[in-house]
Amino acid sequence: MGNEAFPVPDALAPDTDLGGGYSLRPVTNAEAWAVADRLEGEAYQSVSFDWQADAPFATPDGKRHAWLILHGGEVAGWQISRQWDARTAYMINTALLPQHRGKGVYSRLLPIVLDVLKAEGYTLVRSHHHATNNAVLIPKLRAGFRLQGMEIDHHGMLAVLIYSFDPVYRDYMDVRCGLKRAEGEVARRLGMNAAELTPSALDGSSPA
Repeated sequence: MGNEAFPVPDALAPDTDLGGGYSLRPVTNAEAWAVADRLEGEAYQSVSFDWQADAPFATPDGKRHAWLILHGGEVAGWQISRQWDARTAYMINTALLPQHRGKGVYSRLLPIVLDVLKAEGYTLVRSHHHATNNAVLIPKLRAGFRLQGMEIDHHGMLAVLIYSFDPVYRDYMDVRCGLKRAEGEVARRLGMNAAELTPSALDGSSPA
């Protein structure tokens, strides 16, 4: 069913201009999920397991954050986040309807959502995406997210992405992935001494 059949919820705060006629509207979690539930058939072409029953327990308590993406007075998509753990926000559900993709909206949306989550006090932002969903993976990697794992669940094969507001932890993730050598504050927190940081110690070679 199309999105023209129901009213757009009122904003909890002023809309943010995303450019190109798009705007981001903060709404309640319940309002965002009501829209997502109604439009998910248009937004997603992927296949997830059909449980054919409601979950037995409520989602764990924690902060909620939700926005609608608007264009021409109608819903073009949404972004829903919630608290994952004591230091992490989880971008649980983001979607753009097909006619609004390929316009750079997602790339313009990301820094705004990240700024809100940072202001809330989170240290990390986590998300899961289909491993072939380049339309989301590439903008997120360009925005500074790091690939931190792969998993399979009822949605299929998923890439786990993490964004850190702590620059030391960002460097730490790169060190742990083998992208760079430990140095500076990362090396100090790993308990590495100067001898361990020499090129010969790192690559296994012997001094001449």
